[in-house]
Parts: sequence; C-alpha cells; structure tokens
Amino acid sequence: MTKMLNTIFHCPECKKELFNTSSCLDCSKIYYNNEGFFDFTNTSTGCTDSKFSNLLSNIHSHGYSKAIKEFLESDSESKYRFNKKEGALAFRAINKNNSRCLVLNSDLGNIAENLSQMYDEVYSLENDKNKVLIQKFRFQENKIDNVVLVRSKHDSLPFPDKHFDLVVLNGIQIKRQDSLSKNKILEFLNEIKRILNTNGCLCAGLQNKRGLKVLQKKTEEEADYESYLDSFYGYNSLFNSLGFQVDPYWVLPSHSKPHYSGKVVDDISLKWFFQNFDKKFSVDTKFRVAGMFLKLLNNPARKLVLEFCPSFLFYCYKEEKPKVLEDIITENTGFENLIQNIRLNKILYILLDGNGNPRKIASCQITKYDLTEKVFPIKRIFPKMINLEEKIVVEEWLDGEVLDRLDINDLKLTMKWLTDFQNNTMSELLSQQEIEEEVTNVKNELDSIEAMSCLPYDKWLDEYKEEISSIKLKKTAVHGDFQVRNILIDHKNSLVNVIDWDWRYQEKGNPLYDFMWLATNVMMLANNSVDEFRSNLDDNGKAATAKRIIKETMKEHFHVDLDFVKLQKFIVLRFITIRIKDGDDGYLPYLEILKTFLDQSN
Repeated sequence: MTKMLNTIFHCPECKKELFNTSSCLDCSKIYYNNEGFFDFTNTSTGCTDSKFSNLLSNIHSHGYSKAIKEFLESDSESKYRFNKKEGALAFRAINKNNSRCLVLNSDLGNIAENLSQMYDEVYSLENDKNKVLIQKFRFQENKIDNVVLVRSKHDSLPFPDKHFDLVVLNGIQIKRQDSLSKNKILEFLNEIKRILNTNGCLCAGLQNKRGLKVLQKKTEEEADYESYLDSFYGYNSLFNSLGFQVDPYWVLPSHSKPHYSGKVVDDISLKWFFQNFDKKFSVDTKFRVAGMFLKLLNNPARKLVLEFCPSFLFYCYKEEKPKVLEDIITENTGFENLIQNIRLNKILYILLDGNGNPRKIASCQITKYDLTEKVFPIKRIFPKMINLEEKIVVEEWLDGEVLDRLDINDLKLTMKWLTDFQNNTMSELLSQQEIEEEVTNVKNELDSIEAMSCLPYDKWLDEYKEEISSIKLKKTAVHGDFQVRNILIDHKNSLVNVIDWDWRYQEKGNPLYDFMWLATNVMMLANNSVDEFRSNLDDNGKAATAKRIIKETMKEHFHVDLDFVKLQKFIVLRFITIRIKDGDDGYLPYLEILKTFLDQSN
C-alpha cells in the first residue's frame, strides 16, 4: 500500500483543491476509488489491448509473479516493459530539488519504479485503467510505497501550479479519434509547464518520425493510439516556442530502452561512440543493425543522429537550468565529453578527453542525491576490488574490445587471466560446511519460487553437492559476473581487462563460479538464447569450441575431470535466485535453459 504522502490534487472541472485529497465539495465528485488509485476520467473502460485485460485477470487469479512469468513466456517482446532499468531516462535531470515528480504515459511502471529510488514522492499517471491496475500490483509486489497512481487525461492535469520538481513525458500518445493538431500539443505542453516549479525540469522521451524503425514492433494497443511524431528540429522548436531552456540528447536503442545517450552537441563523444560501439559494448542484434547503419553512412556524426536516431531525450527547464548531477561529475573530473550507459544497478558515464579518447569511467548509484556528494577516485587492487559506499566513484578507463566468444585466441587469453587470478588469490580449502550452506541457501530461495516447482532442482542440487564434495577446492577471489560484456581484450598488448567488479565480487569464494558462469554466457549468447544454448549443449553450436576450451582449462586447473553439466545446472539455479532477489526479470530465459537439461536427459 502507498504510504500517506503530502498529496494535493485540484478538481479538473472546477479547479478547486480537493477535500481530503479524494473528493470535491463544489462538484460533489469522488476521485479516489476502491481499487486503490485516483481516477479523474469518469470512465470505466480499460484498454483496447486484450493481452493486458487477460494479464490483469491472471494476476487476480494466480498472483503477480506467476502471471507476469506466463505473460512474458508468450510475449517476450514486452519484457522491457517490466524492467525498471528501462525507466532510467530521467537520471541526468537530478538536481538538489528532487522531492516530487510526475510520470506521464507511465505505461506499466518502469519509469515510476526507477524514480521511486530517487524521489520522495512519485506520481504515476496513465489513462489506461488496466495499466494503472497492473502498476498497482507491481508496486505492491516490489514493496514500493511512495508511488501515487493516477488515472487522468492530459488536457487538464489535476495538480496545482508549480507542484513538481520533475515531469517525465514518456512519448505523446493520443487516441486516434482525438485531434492531433500542433496547437493541441502546445496546449498539452503548456499544461505541463504550469505544474512545474520554478527550477523544474520536463524530461521528454520522444520518437523521431524519421528514425530507424528496426528496434521494436508495433503493438495491438498502439493501433488504437496515434503518437505525435516529429523530427528533432520540430520538437526543439516546440519546446523553444514555449520558453523552455532545452538540453537535447540522443538515445539508443530508444527512449524506452535508454541504454546509451549523450548530448546532441557533443560531437567528440558522439563520433567515438559510433566508431567503437561494436567493439566496446555487448549489444543485442537489433541495436547492432541500427548502429552499423549509422556507422557506415559517410556523414558527420551529429547530422546522422539528428536524422536517423530512433528517439531523443529533451531536458526542458522552466527557467535557467540548475546544476545537475552530470555537472558535478564534469566539475570534479575535468572531462566535459560524456556518454551515459544505463546498467541494472548503476549508471555509468564514459569520460572522454578533447581528442575523443576515453580516459575514465564514473559509476553512480541509483539513489537520492542532494549534490553535496563527492566524486571518489578508486583503483581496483586486490583485495579492494569493489566500490565503497560512496555514491559516485571514478576509475581509469580500461581499453579493449568485448570478448569474442568465437575467437580461440580471445578465449585462451581469458582462461589464462582467470587461472592466474585464481592462483594469485588462492586461500584455504572450501569446507564441507560451506558447501552445505551454499546448497541450502540456494534451495531455500528456490523453494519460494513457484515457477521452479516443475523442475527437479532438489536432485540437481544434491548432484552438485556430491560432485564437489569429493574433491578439494581452495577458495579464491571471485568476480561474480564473469561474462562476455565484462571481459575486454586488449589485442595490441595481448592483455585481458575485467570490469564491473562491484556487483558480486567475493574476496574468498567458490572458484567454480567464474568458469561456469562464463561458459553458460558464451553458450547462450544470441538473439534466441535458449536455442543457442541447446545447440551448444549438444556440441553442435557456434560456441562448442569455446565450451571445450573452458572445460579443458578447468580440468588442468583443478586437476580433476568434473561433471560439467552438473556444475552448470547449479550455476543457473544460483543465478536465478540472485536475479529474483535483485528484482530483475532477466532470470526468465534461464528457466527455459533448465528445461533444456530435462530434454537432454530424456
């Protein structure tokens, strides 16, 4: 349930402040309903997309977690709509005024959930009743109590003047039967400006009408709605005509998946990104197709982005732009050219010098800021590999290209790095008690996951325990997320640079984890990860050689021929418990991976 917030609404009809936040004395209207949200629409209809009606019905019948799992199994394209990482488009708007914010067109709650970590009060506004209710169950499931759910149209927002520090506009969606004139849009944007406080920011994620359309399919619900689409210059002109101070950014793959973004006017970082993204970043195939298209065109980088980028982010300030978090980073590091990279539990900034060379990387916690925070320089030297409690840390940029799982030399270099790392950090034996505790902890977590009930995980855990109890394993340092995107190969110097230490690092842990997690990652690295894994499990896939190299290295390193499949079942089971604990839906493909083991045994 939402905790009691300092909620203030105005009646959309008579504009009077509501009595006790729920009813209007002048109009005799009651706006808070027994379904747990404020409704200012006076309509009872849900959405036109039957899949959300069915999802909502399933939530009522079987609970949120089970219903979402079944929904995403049948509609994998919607996975991003349930991942709070994909709602991080407003992070760079953070300033010292971060008390109250509003999300317009909040869809299924990604943006609201993300902002709930950084703002005291979050208002999530959506016109579609079924989406509002899905959000209600989502926030209850995730124990988020500072989000207020509002159902309302956009032409008359039920809020007082100067009420919000931040308003996030998640696209402009209007029913097809309604007028979509430019004047109508201007009225809508003026209404947003009215409710922004003096130092407030409108963060608008908007689709480029000329942008590449390879990134996502049109959904059933969108067929009943029409997006207001314009070019970069069209949007910019709209905001400027209303007196906003505009700070525009490119974003890829889209504003709904804001994984990479940067200033439109920052030609230096823009050029570097498009020249190097395929080498420096592990990205999905759809994004890679779009990026390669932009890379191949022989035009200045900025012109390309303005023409073809799928989406833009506009940070529009009512008056003068206040100091924001990015300003703190640039002032403390001296680097003005930045690229933002959204990760699951943090926000990264790649910092480049004036010649376009990346020099440092800043890591920011997703939490509340007051802009008095210091920027701490760190060096990762064993055993001090993880970040301290500071909100912002900066370290040296590590060069290299993302590990190519199909390159034998890359794999051999990686295996040498890992064996050397473990030999240099080796400590006492992994005790039988520690093995028992490790298995018991995973089992207890799995017991609470209903989706696991169809799998013989008890048997698999016992097999794993028996397998490693029969050998003597010495504990070593463990990266904890040793996968392709975190392994950079410096081909010039034949070196391996490993990044992203602050997630699951252990100073003393099970040395099998990093080997087996890398093996699992390379075996399923494709658009259809389950099919890819299945083929590699049978030694017929593209990564069969990589799998063989890892197995052979383990045999030589541990002086024993371990049962690879038994170890892999455990590592996948363990990963599922970690992902669920972190509130991430990335575990879902791994349930299918586990079923692959069943198919193989049959």
